[in-house]
Amino acid sequence: MRNVALPLLLFCVMTMLSGCSEASKNKRVSKDELLAQISRIPMLYTVEAEVEVLVEGHGSDGTAEWKSLFGKRDIIVPVRANLKAGIKLSDIRDVEVDGDRVYITLPDPVIEIESTEIPWEEVVSSVSGFRSEFSGEEKEFLTRKGRMKILEDLSQLDLVVPAQEHAEQILGNLIAGLGLQPVFRARPVYLEKEIIRFVKE
Repeated sequence: MRNVALPLLLFCVMTMLSGCSEASKNKRVSKDELLAQISRIPMLYTVEAEVEVLVEGHGSDGTAEWKSLFGKRDIIVPVRANLKAGIKLSDIRDVEVDGDRVYITLPDPVIEIESTEIPWEEVVSSVSGFRSEFSGEEKEFLTRKGRMKILEDLSQLDLVVPAQEHAEQILGNLIAGLGLQPVFRARPVYLEKEIIRFVKE
């Protein structure tokens, strides 16, 4: 896994802050004004990961099972995907301004499977001369099967917590630039089965 270059993100945020920090010196910032500033960065992807799974295919080529007597028909397909995770800041609603403190709760993360591909040169197959090769339709099925396996393994990837941490870092700079003190409420802890629902289709 590798993180998106945060210096660039922070530079963009600090550039945005340069115009609003001066205004904050002269008046108290309301909740609506704060949310308006936050929503200027609607989607914040801060974590990126490259994942590879192996999918195996065996047997049927559309013929009767007795064909297995004429030899094996096996294939191993590597499926690679690029994943991004982040926080959609425009979804932030749970904000409370109390004096110079801002209490804020992050919304659920967003995970995007940016691309799914098969390096065909790395596919390993063993097909008897008496059996047919794997068809394009069968390989497409294996690609979809690989995507499902990636979804099932999402909880094993370190995506959610770093995305939350980076969002807090950037939001903290944003809020501090407005002359306020950020206080982040406890982050939600998600079950393995819950993480799949964060995937953006």
